[in-house]
Amino acid sequence: RPVMTAPRPPQEAAITVGPPHPVYGNAPWTLQVGGCGAPGKRIYFTPDFLDQRNHTAVFSDRLFAQEWAKYRWGVFEEYGHPDDPLYPTYYRSEPRSHTPTGCSNVAVIGIPSSCDPFHQECRFHPQPLRNLQVTSSLLYLHYLPNVGHFCGDDTHDSTTPTKHNAMCEGRSAWDVMAQHQDFQQGAPPEGHRSSQPLFEYMRPAANRYVIVVEDTAVMNTQKRWELLRKAVRRLLVYDIPPGEKIGVVIFDSAARLTLPLTVVPDALEDRQRLATASMPRTPSQVTERSKCILCGLEKAIDMLENDGVGSTAGGVIILISSGSPFPLTPVDLQELRSLVQPRQVQVVPVLYPMTAKSPTPSMGIDQLAHITGTRWYAIADEGIGYESKVSMMVALMQALYSALRIFLPTADSLPLLVHQREFPGGIGSISQGEFVLDGTLGGEMRFSITYYNLGHVGNLIVLIDPHGQNVDTTNLQEEDDDVNMIFVTVKNAMPGRWRYKVGNRADSHQSLYIHVVATPSSNISNQHRGISSLSGSHYSTPAIAIVLKGWLSSAVVTTNTSLASGPVIVYAKVWSGIRAVIGGQVEARIQRLGMNSTGSAFQPVIFLLHDNGDGADITRNDGVYSRYLPSLSLGRYIVTVTATDHDGRAALIVPDPTTLSPSHHHLGSRLMMGGPVIRRTRALTYDQEGAYCCGSRVPYTRTQDAGMIAREDMIGVLDVLEDVITQPPSRVTDLRAIVNPAVRQITLIWTAPGNQLDHGRAHHYEMVFGRNAGHVTTGKGTRLTDLEQPKTAGKHSEHLLKQWPHHDAIYFLVIRAVTHRGQPGPWSVPVRLYMPSPATTTEINTRGSTQAGATSVGNLESPRRKMLSTRDLLAIVGAACGFLVIVLILSIYYVVIVTRRRKRKELKIHKSDSIPPPDQESETDSIDKQPDKDLVITETTKEPRPLSPIQSWPASRLLNEHERRCPPDPQSGGDCINPPPDLGVPPNPHPFLYHTMNGRYIEDNIPFDGGSMVSTQPSDSMLVYRLDTGATETARPTSTTGWDNNMRQAVAAPSQQIPQQHIAPYDQHTSTTLPHDRRRRNVTQV
Repeated sequence: RPVMTAPRPPQEAAITVGPPHPVYGNAPWTLQVGGCGAPGKRIYFTPDFLDQRNHTAVFSDRLFAQEWAKYRWGVFEEYGHPDDPLYPTYYRSEPRSHTPTGCSNVAVIGIPSSCDPFHQECRFHPQPLRNLQVTSSLLYLHYLPNVGHFCGDDTHDSTTPTKHNAMCEGRSAWDVMAQHQDFQQGAPPEGHRSSQPLFEYMRPAANRYVIVVEDTAVMNTQKRWELLRKAVRRLLVYDIPPGEKIGVVIFDSAARLTLPLTVVPDALEDRQRLATASMPRTPSQVTERSKCILCGLEKAIDMLENDGVGSTAGGVIILISSGSPFPLTPVDLQELRSLVQPRQVQVVPVLYPMTAKSPTPSMGIDQLAHITGTRWYAIADEGIGYESKVSMMVALMQALYSALRIFLPTADSLPLLVHQREFPGGIGSISQGEFVLDGTLGGEMRFSITYYNLGHVGNLIVLIDPHGQNVDTTNLQEEDDDVNMIFVTVKNAMPGRWRYKVGNRADSHQSLYIHVVATPSSNISNQHRGISSLSGSHYSTPAIAIVLKGWLSSAVVTTNTSLASGPVIVYAKVWSGIRAVIGGQVEARIQRLGMNSTGSAFQPVIFLLHDNGDGADITRNDGVYSRYLPSLSLGRYIVTVTATDHDGRAALIVPDPTTLSPSHHHLGSRLMMGGPVIRRTRALTYDQEGAYCCGSRVPYTRTQDAGMIAREDMIGVLDVLEDVITQPPSRVTDLRAIVNPAVRQITLIWTAPGNQLDHGRAHHYEMVFGRNAGHVTTGKGTRLTDLEQPKTAGKHSEHLLKQWPHHDAIYFLVIRAVTHRGQPGPWSVPVRLYMPSPATTTEINTRGSTQAGATSVGNLESPRRKMLSTRDLLAIVGAACGFLVIVLILSIYYVVIVTRRRKRKELKIHKSDSIPPPDQESETDSIDKQPDKDLVITETTKEPRPLSPIQSWPASRLLNEHERRCPPDPQSGGDCINPPPDLGVPPNPHPFLYHTMNGRYIEDNIPFDGGSMVSTQPSDSMLVYRLDTGATETARPTSTTGWDNNMRQAVAAPSQQIPQQHIAPYDQHTSTTLPHDRRRRNVTQV
């Protein structure tokens, strides 16, 4: 079809064609953030996927039908994901086998037929030609030849661990789709079905905005009209981008046109002239009761119809009014509905001012937002005496800018608010703060000061860049008293942390407001090289700014709303283009409008949003942070979300060339072979190894630092129609199990729910298990006791099941939390438990079985060798090489050490053989000698000994010495009666020489000093020998203490011959310490 120019449709686009996803590549995917039956946010395609050369080969029609079913009817995929902790590719179906995860009318044939999901490379490859009987499901194997249906109740298995079963509590896809309005009349008959979709390509025309402003006496109080006029002027002069069309309508009891639809010019002077002509300087005196809202809307619709486009569809009306003094009647509301709904006009109500001190929801003009599917804003009245606070003007400016960004397709390229802060007056003379600019904001930075009176701003305005240098703002300052602002614009502002100081002279009841907006750096680069261009199949994309966008699942909170569509959820998407920002800190701020009983503003409710895949968040790491709304009382609330880098923890998911190279090209043609499905593209073959959306998490492998982030987005007004006091705990959606058959233990892991949805801490848990999944999911089965105490919502929780008694059977287990008031939450997604019988050898699973997987860690089926991935093979080869290197190093070390020891031993033997035999004149100790008074030990003459005085002797020499001294013939004589063995050590005849603990030798007639230790004297049978080294030593002092006479009579008198002097025994207290001292030994004959 040719491209036509037409008004932009009122709803958001369903499909976006853009660059490849950093993880999914060119594979189509749908962003889903809601629960079962909730429509998706958008479908994403790439130009490569839509290339006509690949249409017929890739079954793109069925793939589009799969993604459309997710987007339109809120169903989810029915296949598993490799290494997914909740939705694995295989699950335990029987005690001895694993089954591929999916839903089909008959069993699908493929390889491997069974695989333990404990292994990361478990992937199922169906064989197309052997599966001609498979006709469902489009959410599973859409590319098989005859698949063209969804699973119904007759073919659906509610226990299969798919994301669809987890989100829809086991309901079939057709059961969920039948609840949608598209099928309220049943499926269309066969004859009325069109198998060929029709696409119309449109180039959207410029957006058209009409600002409809109430001009009654209520605006003439406390200078409200003056602040309103300045806020509208700010929108026209500074905020709306050039090229858009805008008009202004004023109404009181009638409506009049002040600015027809006009293209917004580029020049600042032209914009200022439009703003001056659009708003009168003084308001009307018509009473508020006489105003005609319907008149203003009719005038705006007439303006859109007469624009020449030929349709009002897509037109935006920003209605600024104080509302009605009384709620609208059903008749009034029906008139408004019939006026705007058929014409597909979108109305954004802005209540200014909201004069009620404690406003409650009512049937006012805010209902137009619900009718047309937009947001609405409210500005609380903060008048003091004859004036209004400047905060009212600031809030109105922010509301108008937020309303503008809702409908701009290029909103991501508009200046982003990165910092705002209020500095009350009357406190200090200088107000100072800081803000951060990340790397994607490298364009133009505008620092602005909003005041009530120009005299409230002092002369001091200082900016300090991240390098600590002061920026001279004297020539950069611009004053615009028509909007009560002072601007300081910095071109090409460097990223980093900036600081500022401002002189504050505001009154105590007024304030100064600081705002910092920055232009994305991609705006500058795109002006020169254009928007992301396609070159072949590779994109050249400039840096894209990180954008925060928040929304609510419903702008109205009632009991009926919670029962029908679930609790209200706060969402915040933090993306850079299509890349998710993970690890950031995203907060929601809920501020109640009005005053409390003391006349002060209500305290805001602030809580963190999570991207953890639990509770309100259905996919981890997709860059969409969410959380259930906490319990609130009756009233109206302003909801705002903020995002920061969480002290540097935030990161951007980026493509990984090693994992994206195949899937960066789209899902090409599938060859119908008997083996695995092969996908071909123009460049390469693809073997079904890429990641598919979406599983329980985005399986990224590479990130980059997101830098310093600071973003803020106003969502709008939330109406709480009744007090919501109690809510049940949220459902546990990530329950999984780790089975350890070696010790018969099962560890259950989940994320803790709260006491009120996912806020607070629950009172206790209930846990049920059994063989029948249908009974268990309704709470019927065996209940477990002694469970862990609940932790604060969002915390990691575990429970250990010791000595699991059930073997070789599949059990299902569920858990739920109970509040302090005894209100239980819904039962969790069931987890499979399988404990194999004790085996001789078991492999302990440290990764754990999946939520479905029942898997036990002692594998009963060995994985196929071809299932090893390249990463696993590299790890094995690396480990083997490392082991060989260690063995080689130890071998070399052993050879070196042994060689050194042999050399040392040979050297010692050589030295010992070279020692001459002792002198024949040497003396040995004899018991017959006379004792010497000055010497401790004496020696007598002895026959020369053939053995050398060394510490060790060969056995042969010892035997020869023994035969010489003790011949076989006793008549031949010998000294073997009681001789000590001749070891080259002269024997000591004295039987009472013994060794003490301090290393000295003590004789009974020798006194010992204080360093000696008294020891029991050895027995008479103990012979003590001393090695004579030939060295001299200083004789010990003469002992004055001798043995008693009885002992001396038993010992012969020693020889009077003076012995040689010997070295004193080695001791730390002796004055002489020689190396030879260590050769003295006590040798006991055995």
